[in-house]
Amino acid sequence: MKKLIFIVTIFGLLTGQAYSQLDDRFGKIDENDIISYVKPMVTTLGTGLNSGGFHSAKVAKIFGFSIGIKGMMIFIPNDQLTFDPKLPTGYASGDPSATIWGNKGGIYSGPFGFVTYPDGFNQTSVPFGVPQATISTFGTELLVRFIPSVNINENEFNFLGIGVKHNISQWIPLIPLDVAVQVLYNKLEVTNLISSTNLAFNAHASKSFGVFTAYGGLQYESSNFKLDYKIKGDPASGNPLLRVDRNISVDIDGDNTFRVVVGGALNLAFLTLSADYSLGSQSVFTGGLTFGF
Repeated sequence: MKKLIFIVTIFGLLTGQAYSQLDDRFGKIDENDIISYVKPMVTTLGTGLNSGGFHSAKVAKIFGFSIGIKGMMIFIPNDQLTFDPKLPTGYASGDPSATIWGNKGGIYSGPFGFVTYPDGFNQTSVPFGVPQATISTFGTELLVRFIPSVNINENEFNFLGIGVKHNISQWIPLIPLDVAVQVLYNKLEVTNLISSTNLAFNAHASKSFGVFTAYGGLQYESSNFKLDYKIKGDPASGNPLLRVDRNISVDIDGDNTFRVVVGGALNLAFLTLSADYSLGSQSVFTGGLTFGF
């Protein structure tokens, strides 16, 4: 089972073994179906990278600094585990095939032999995580997420995220809670294979009750995924598009559009523990451990 699992684990890193499996799966599907096969993973990356941007709308007026980690568990809905393939003329797709998060790939017979689709990684939930630091002053906060470059099978993994938040309630007299707006930008890439770019805009509010802070927000977001891969030709394939070696490049948009966030945080001196749930195309539970002053 371990040999089959691809997960963007804590810090979003791909293991070398999983990287090879991912590349092999891409190489067995043509450009007509790769978007449907990969899109749930594009959405997962967008869901993870666009999560954890806030656990309070309050921003320091003089100076503030924090460092911590946000961990997520992303839940894959059933309708993103399979897709209806676009088969060559003469083939009928009675049953769907697995997406990258699904289980078994379909096998279809027709006038040119068999067309075989790759299996998925059989995952209905995916863990994710990002380290982040913030610095704030005059009601404005800068968030930075960064992981140094890592070599994976002669390719290079890179990750950078930036966010800016501004507390707008400081300009509204007598408002009983904190309100802020935020923009987030995150980019994750493995050279010569994938590039994931994600953008989010949100408005959120919070209210403190002693050491506990309740918070919630509305967020609009998008995700984009550029994929470069090589089809490894099989002359015996029933799909003419899979019979010869070819290089394929595709641009895929995830299903990330809008989410609602509800959560709470426990503030213990210099330590903050936070947890929230987001409802969107893929739901996600986010937990945070933050040290700040």
